[in-house]
Amino acid sequence: MDGMNGTRQSVLVTGAGSGIGRATTRFLAAEGFHVYAGARRRAGLDELAAELPPGSITPLLFDVRDEKSVARASAETADRAAGAPLRAVCNVAGTVTNGPLVDLTADALTDVLAVNVVGTHTVTRAFLPLLGEGSRIVNLSSASGVRTLPFTGAYSASKFGLEALSAAMRMEYAALGIRVSVIAPGMIDTPMAAAIQDELGRTPSMPVYEAPLGRARQRSARSARNGIPMDRVVRAVHRVVTTRNPAPRYDLHHSYLQDAVLMRLLPVRLREAVVRRALGLNPGDRPG
Repeated sequence: MDGMNGTRQSVLVTGAGSGIGRATTRFLAAEGFHVYAGARRRAGLDELAAELPPGSITPLLFDVRDEKSVARASAETADRAAGAPLRAVCNVAGTVTNGPLVDLTADALTDVLAVNVVGTHTVTRAFLPLLGEGSRIVNLSSASGVRTLPFTGAYSASKFGLEALSAAMRMEYAALGIRVSVIAPGMIDTPMAAAIQDELGRTPSMPVYEAPLGRARQRSARSARNGIPMDRVVRAVHRVVTTRNPAPRYDLHHSYLQDAVLMRLLPVRLREAVVRRALGLNPGDRPG
């Protein structure tokens, strides 16, 4: 993708070693962008570089939780860019943990927040000087950023936080001529979805949650199998990066009835009663 002066435009994509980040990197590179591909594991970046045309990406090894490593990646990118602004920063890196809150340690909760919320801020702040007027920031949120289900408390808390952070970015960075958009997909069949299945399969410390966890795991597996195509998410990222007037957010519903109607419009008491009943979280309840 060429800029107004004929030079090739560049973007940063975090989480490029796997899942959505990897698919986004591939797609943007195929569309003519040079991609600064960020990941915390060398193996994923090496695999990505091997399957793409030479020179289409610049691998950046950094951990979004480590402010110093992010700063080094920003400095390296600035040197390579030689004054040309990035078209976009795409914050795709994310992590998940699921299970009963009684089994959620402080360290596990802190790590999810450190990646999904603080990491997004750290990367955006470090790369902000490399953006120019008309540049874009793309933050990958989730349907879990606007509604919460049992056993997803940590992940939902992080995505709710990301939604708030993105809103503040959108207003503050408008003064710099930078657009900020959120992409919020439902369930997608990715390595993260597999991790969710593993975590929901663990035996809880309190027996009362064993059967509800099993039901939640079955529903999660079904949602992943019938989930949103990866291509739909990737094309939404591309749209934000390339369109003249991107929307503030793009909700990619897995089920419009569930995500946009039932989970948002029903009164809280009724909505939560439906969910508890479905999973068997009321004393004496049996799933309907």
